[in-house]
Amino acid sequence: MKILKKDLRHNTLTVVPESHDDLWLLEKLIGKGDVISGYTVRTIKIRQGDKEIKSEKRRIFVRLAVEKKELSQELRVGGTIMESSDGDHSHHTFEIEENQPVTIERDWKNYELERLERAKRKRPAILIIALDDGEASFALLTERLEMLATIGGATGKSMGEQDSTQYYGEIIKYIKSKSFDFVIVAGPGFAKEKVMALLRDTETAKRAVMDSVSCAGEAGIQEVLRRGIVERVAKDSEASEQSKLVEEFFTAIARGKAAYGKEEVKKAVEMGAVATLLVSEDVIHDCEEMMKKAESMGGTVKIIDSHHDAGKRFLAFGGIGAFLRYEV
Repeated sequence: MKILKKDLRHNTLTVVPESHDDLWLLEKLIGKGDVISGYTVRTIKIRQGDKEIKSEKRRIFVRLAVEKKELSQELRVGGTIMESSDGDHSHHTFEIEENQPVTIERDWKNYELERLERAKRKRPAILIIALDDGEASFALLTERLEMLATIGGATGKSMGEQDSTQYYGEIIKYIKSKSFDFVIVAGPGFAKEKVMALLRDTETAKRAVMDSVSCAGEAGIQEVLRRGIVERVAKDSEASEQSKLVEEFFTAIARGKAAYGKEEVKKAVEMGAVATLLVSEDVIHDCEEMMKKAESMGGTVKIIDSHHDAGKRFLAFGGIGAFLRYEV
């Protein structure tokens, strides 16, 4: 994410999303009632009397009040045009695309600005594989965790030499088909060592790390996130940092140094006892006043996404919690 212009006096930021992850982040930040502006393409219908002669596409500048949004290959934001270079004030769908600037006007919160600042830093893409001799699951870790695919093979005694060769061949082929900065190969047995041996004479070997986990599949991938190897590979991995923060939160509860549940956390915020407020991305809109209050009282706000195991656990626990400066 590039931040081209920041004018907090007028609550405006001009940004350039550089990846689909950046579009995903903007989709989380932009809400109903915000205003976005930039250049967009509109289809103009040319009429003669009551008859439409032709239509043509024109590139125009618009300021649009957001009513709805949808993320696919681009971020589609629908709303009413407040201002446009051709004088039109109808409804329009503004497509926010990679590598195209857009200006966003809203009441920016400190935690939102922090998320954008973090997005400015290029994070390495890490391919995580959790496998045994019968199953290999793949995930890509950037700012979030994306489950990719699972390759199955013959298991146990039924895996003969031919089946084994085909299974590991498919794994290597899949690795070579993906774009990433590092790869973590993890599992409970010797399968991970087999994959590392097959990668030994490839360019990927320089970017490959092996680790031991108790199981294959998605559970094994979540275990990789918890073990801390991601920090050793890429210290600023957001999903891994969030997993550690959630684990520290649950430990703090047991020690009486954290609050949880909306009413208890609200009470702690009002008393100025919150050092760090944790909020699941799924409940942000229900907690905005509390988040604003916590920041005004000198606390920090951390958003926990729900794409990884720790984030799901935290959401199931209520999706809101706080590290305390003192017991309340």
